[in-house]
Amino acid sequence: MAFFSAPEVSLSSSVQLHFAHANGFPAGSYKKLFSYLPAHWQILAKPQFGHDSELPVNSNWSNQAEELHRYVYSNSAGAPVYAVGHSFGAVISFIAACRYPASFKGVVLIDPPLVTGPKRHIVKAAKLTSYIDKITPARLAQNRNTQWSVDEDLVAYFKGKALFKNMQPECVADYVESATAVDGNQQTLTFDAQVEADIFRNIPHNMDSFKGELNCPGVLITGQQSEVCKEEHWQRFISQNDIVHEEMPGGHMLPLEHPKALADKIAEIIASWEKQSESRSA
Repeated sequence: MAFFSAPEVSLSSSVQLHFAHANGFPAGSYKKLFSYLPAHWQILAKPQFGHDSELPVNSNWSNQAEELHRYVYSNSAGAPVYAVGHSFGAVISFIAACRYPASFKGVVLIDPPLVTGPKRHIVKAAKLTSYIDKITPARLAQNRNTQWSVDEDLVAYFKGKALFKNMQPECVADYVESATAVDGNQQTLTFDAQVEADIFRNIPHNMDSFKGELNCPGVLITGQQSEVCKEEHWQRFISQNDIVHEEMPGGHMLPLEHPKALADKIAEIIASWEKQSESRSA
């Protein structure tokens, strides 16, 4: 179980939020983001997805959406929560909210990898061959380094990688702390590289099937410099669902590049939803 709390803003203390991480980035990687959210919110965050033997990674991330719902239901005393997710976590948050509407009050999707329209046929076919490794980072994930000397500065190591170059150093340090562990004279990756690769290989090609299924408010936030969730990817998605699109400076790793700005935006969105809910109840 992972609970995080965070600098106070005047919002209802009844707010419960579940944050779903990006593939390969355990929930602890987002501590900086969580620290900027209202201190009295209850922040739930499943430490890592895809490692439950009862719900292994499967087609279209169906099991991972189920993982998310089970975790939320078990840790929220059955009360509905706001679902916030980044990348892979955004997609499974959306799917879970469509499947289990009673468990979710709203969804905030941060730069999800969306496969919609004609592209879904290409991805569906690619999954049947090794071509899926060429159109996703699966092969890179499977072949990544998973062990380092105990003396190696892993913050410096990862900061030198393209994916991490624009992240705040504190966020890279949080990633290292949550994604690695010391084992004897080595530092070892704790997020299974095979699981990470399998998640990439099973990217959903069935997003169009959820058209009109979302019954709670939704916001899609994309990074202005993102190479993952571009306009041609999200336009069809929001046209099929009652979701508002917003754009912020940053790339695909926006939550670890601009955690304060994103936390403020999330707080603003949820504050507006809370006010609307209070108005309807009055």
